[in-house]
Amino acid sequence: MPWFQILLRSFAQETRAKTQRRGVTKAKLVLIRVIRGCFQRTQQHTLWWMVGLLLLAAALRLIGLNNVSPPGLEHDEVAHWLINQDILAGNHAIYFTDAYGHEAGYHYFQTIFQIFLGDNAFALRFPSVVLGLLGVAVSFALVKQLFGREVGLIAAAYLAVLFFPIFYSRLALRAIALPVLSGLSAYFWWRGWGRGQGAISCEQSPVSSLQSPTLPFILSGLFAGLSLHTYLAARTVPIFYALFIGYLALCHWPVFRQKWRGVLLFVVTALAAAAPLFLYLLNNPGAEVRVGEVDAPLRALLAGDAGPVLRNGWAILRMFIGPGDPLWRQNVAFRPIFEPLSAMLFYGGVGLALWRWRDSRYAFLLLWLSTATIPSLVTIDAPSFIRIINILPVLGVLPALVMHSLLRLSTEKGKLSTDRAGIAYRVGLTLLLAINMAWTTWDTFVTWPQNEPEVAFVWQKALTHGAKFLDQHPSITDAAVAGWTPESMDAPTMVLTLQRTDLRLRYFNPTRTLVMPSVVGGVLLRPTILPFHPWLEEQLQMWEITPVAAAHFTYYPINQLPTLAPTHPHGTLFGQEFRFLGYSFLTPHASRLITYWQITQTPSSDRRIFVHLLDETGEIMAQDDGLDAAAPSLYPGDIILQLHELPLSPAPTLRLGVYDPITEQRLTTETGESFVDLP
Repeated sequence: MPWFQILLRSFAQETRAKTQRRGVTKAKLVLIRVIRGCFQRTQQHTLWWMVGLLLLAAALRLIGLNNVSPPGLEHDEVAHWLINQDILAGNHAIYFTDAYGHEAGYHYFQTIFQIFLGDNAFALRFPSVVLGLLGVAVSFALVKQLFGREVGLIAAAYLAVLFFPIFYSRLALRAIALPVLSGLSAYFWWRGWGRGQGAISCEQSPVSSLQSPTLPFILSGLFAGLSLHTYLAARTVPIFYALFIGYLALCHWPVFRQKWRGVLLFVVTALAAAAPLFLYLLNNPGAEVRVGEVDAPLRALLAGDAGPVLRNGWAILRMFIGPGDPLWRQNVAFRPIFEPLSAMLFYGGVGLALWRWRDSRYAFLLLWLSTATIPSLVTIDAPSFIRIINILPVLGVLPALVMHSLLRLSTEKGKLSTDRAGIAYRVGLTLLLAINMAWTTWDTFVTWPQNEPEVAFVWQKALTHGAKFLDQHPSITDAAVAGWTPESMDAPTMVLTLQRTDLRLRYFNPTRTLVMPSVVGGVLLRPTILPFHPWLEEQLQMWEITPVAAAHFTYYPINQLPTLAPTHPHGTLFGQEFRFLGYSFLTPHASRLITYWQITQTPSSDRRIFVHLLDETGEIMAQDDGLDAAAPSLYPGDIILQLHELPLSPAPTLRLGVYDPITEQRLTTETGESFVDLP
């Protein structure tokens, strides 16, 4: 009997006794009976509680989603948006090689929301919220199918309030799609395997049974195959089913013999759904660049050294109560999955499952948990929560099973009455979930987003605050934005963050480059933790362009245009785009060279400036190539100061020019030369 039903019945009984003693009218007693009777309808009660859990889960996933927590856009999220832009441009694929390689399924789902909600952080992350809520519902359906409604509600409640699933439901990353599809696959598997088969004993589902005995297996295979199109960790789904089917064939042969046609259809459907991805990867073995960067423990194991894998295994075993994921980008660093009491219940559930391994339900849980941890077991930085994300469909069921078993023992073999034990159990469960929710809320909105410097750096908090500053100052129409990735991620980050579309923005890296809009009233804007090169900062001070510190960023109002004074003036024009204004050597180190440029026409693609030191024979003694700015973002009239580092080698000639880094084609001067020689 659900917990609140017991509480309400107890309350109603006590109220009825008191009202009878006090002579309260029968109308009030009738009202109490009506309320109690409503909650005695089990299916209606389950529906309303699932609605309540989903609303709570939605609130914890939606509040502050637009760059409050997370405090900005991570490069991986921006990479997802760039891939989606390719899809909208008609570039469709089974697998995208951008950003170390991405399975395509989540991107097509995400693109649908982008079409209707636009290009912004909320629209980018909202698909993950939807998948996170579906994950709660799928976990409930799966666990209810196996162990009944009440255990299913507790398992869903854990997913609704735990930090781990909430965190990944708030990021625009594809991993959250995996537990939804794999969970659906498991749900339909048990619909096909049948209630009461293979030691299953649970109440009848309110959903009518599927008519065909093989259709659930086909649907299970379809979702299992589709799960492989979500995230790399899905490669463990076939491993799980191979082990589980082998277990069922060995330990539950009579049922397996009845169901073999459905199992065969499951395998065929799963292979068909996954085949396009496997064929692509088979024909493009170098597509998955990221795997080779993180699989050191696996390579050590294959070489005969099991030490790294064993250490990872111990870290994964402890993560439910001890140190969790060590990376701030994937968790509150070292935060465990559960608080201590739920963790002990979880470990108790593992022990219970081991004790009852001959029951196919418990064997299913053990194999699911074991295979879901493999991606973190054989890679670096264990335990990695994003790589074990496939544990989510069954994460809450183990503590729920132990709590349910303790209640049954306390009433069947203990001295407590059913009502008293039920009240204590439900009150305790409510307090436990409330503690988890409070902890999650604090870490989601306070601890994690305010972490300095890692979260602020990875989620580009400075650019978020800078964009808000520009939105709040409509008089500013021209700005140069400093960042770490001016040619790739900085521009799309600002596009997704800004609400204005009338700004003319340039992008550059301030450690070697300064880009100055030739507009009075413009502004330079840089993250406070990313300083200008000292010489460039000195130039700004000489031009009386004074920095103003703000939250996480510093801006420089351009109140007057600078006067350039290179030691060696020049005037060569390259490709009708770059006018070379001159150069200066920085004293006392002649190896540092500053070149001065002005844009005459916006470049169509990226550009690089090359500087060569030549000996008497014309051979290159040393060189420096660079332009740490996004050339297509520059506007006519913009001034560029570029720092070049060269070795201390006297040379009779300095050769300089501009070229396209993709085609390596040099821009020519007005006289047709591809360079200029300087003394």
